[in-house]
Amino acid sequence: MDDRLQDLLKRFFEGTVTAAEQQELMELVMASDDAMLEPLMRARWEAMQAIETDAPDGSHILAAILERPTPVRSMRKRWYWAAAAAALLVVSAGGYMLVTKTGKPTVQTAQQFGPGYRHATLVLDDGTVVTLDSNGHRTLQQGRAVVRQQGGQLVYDESGDDGAVTYNTLRTPPGGQFKITLPDGTAVWLNAASSIRYPTAFNGSERRVEITGEAYFEIAQRPEMPFKVGVANKAEVAVLGTDFNVNAYQDEGIIKTTLLQGAISMAAPSGRPALLKPGQQAQLNTANASANIKIINDANIDQAVAWRKGLFNFDHTDLRSVMNELSRWYNVDVRYEGELPFRTFRGKITRNLSLPEVLEVLQDVDIRFRMEGKTIVVYN
Repeated sequence: MDDRLQDLLKRFFEGTVTAAEQQELMELVMASDDAMLEPLMRARWEAMQAIETDAPDGSHILAAILERPTPVRSMRKRWYWAAAAAALLVVSAGGYMLVTKTGKPTVQTAQQFGPGYRHATLVLDDGTVVTLDSNGHRTLQQGRAVVRQQGGQLVYDESGDDGAVTYNTLRTPPGGQFKITLPDGTAVWLNAASSIRYPTAFNGSERRVEITGEAYFEIAQRPEMPFKVGVANKAEVAVLGTDFNVNAYQDEGIIKTTLLQGAISMAAPSGRPALLKPGQQAQLNTANASANIKIINDANIDQAVAWRKGLFNFDHTDLRSVMNELSRWYNVDVRYEGELPFRTFRGKITRNLSLPEVLEVLQDVDIRFRMEGKTIVVYN
């Protein structure tokens, strides 16, 4: 049965399985034990996640689902693998549960609480505000600097301008993402509810930008001109040439800088710089001005950059952090009534699902919600 199950799984996710074979697959899945099923489905999931896309719509992530829905509440707590690209693996009360996407939201709820997309505002040095989205194509001239919008990204042509330095600010609202290529060729992706302030030309002995929220950097190497990132007025990251992610949302209370490759250091205003190696994460408690930076070895890189791949990664994530992320992506508020239930989640879910679909998953593990306008109320 193992070989047959592997073959059906492979062809299911390739989209070549027949209706009869899909029914056979469902029966094999339900009859299989966890020890055999888990590694097979995990291998399929990881193979799917090897496909990277900049777009948050998940168009390059396979989004097939098993057509035959299974009632979640009647299942015993074990792996119930189905369409990984449209599912969330949840750990609750010591057991495992995979909840599949079993229906579509109404048109009204899909439009009102749909996922985020590429849009932002560009604030020029003189205060002019330019609205950007994934469909725009334009060219702006700022002195000798040329700024080109190419759909969902902004590109600065290096001007070599030695005149007065001017600064622009790119801001994403809740539910927005955007990419910018700075004058030196550095690429920066902004997550929802984030900002970056930067010069229109890099002059002098260093390159410096300031961010709030979350950003992923691919730094153009210029050893003679170090790159520095001011983080929410709480910390500074110094770079030579590298790829890293900075998460500095105020509601999280912790600044997290995760290094993928290269070398960086992170320092608080009153502390010593902490050096990071690839695979490490620096954490700073923003509520304690005198706190030392904590270094996490073997950081969860996949989780830190999941948003860049169009995914939520809720591995070992508590309920409040999950709700914070949903609030930013779907542009809604969250309110809690009563004692917050303890839940720790695991797994991934595409960010192109609507909010009602995500909340349906969470309700299936005994977390209760109701919507009041644009506010999610979490209650016991």
